Amino acid sequence: MTFNKLVLSISTLMVASSAMAEMKAIDDFDLSEISGKGGVYLSGEFAINKDGGPLWDDPNEVSGFTPGSRPIFDGAGNIVGSEECENGICGLRLAIKLNENSEGWYVLDDVSGGMSFEGLTLQTETLTTATNYDVWVDGGFEEKAVDDEVLKIGLPGTITFNDFKFKFAVANNGEFGVPLQDGTAFRQTEIFGVQLDGDITVGGNLLLFPVD
Repeated sequence: MTFNKLVLSISTLMVASSAMAEMKAIDDFDLSEISGKGGVYLSGEFAINKDGGPLWDDPNEVSGFTPGSRPIFDGAGNIVGSEECENGICGLRLAIKLNENSEGWYVLDDVSGGMSFEGLTLQTETLTTATNYDVWVDGGFEEKAVDDEVLKIGLPGTITFNDFKFKFAVANNGEFGVPLQDGTAFRQTEIFGVQLDGDITVGGNLLLFPVD
């Protein structure tokens, strides 16, 4: 085979391969005839405030703070020093107000640490479930089994926590270190705290049913 014929053969093969690689669109009827199972397998790891510490050198020099490095205060309105951040005081803080008329906030404070998992699965499956209570029989409601497509979450088996901790608290409407308009100082009251370090074993599936 000459060199020119070899190049021609390779070019023809590449064109044929490209044509075969094109995906054909599937119409609704053909799609409805497809049956089978599929899903998603997830593994992950995340960490919050992994390095820790404040964004300034001297926490007592308030005049040196910039908009990007505001001081951090504790629940009593006192500035938190860098040495205290090692104990988790400088963890992530999330505050949620139910509506604009609420007199305070629900708070997740000092959130830090990490967690990891492997083997969380997500898939949909049609199950026969007794979830229909709309059948009226002899003066009362009766359960009736119906086929529903549910989201099936396969639990990963083991969840590993690495010094993961947080505190649940409530707070008034003041900002950290800023009194309210009536002169009331900011207050945050801790309700409980959680710290996890080690493995938690879980198993089975979590099923989420659709609701009309």
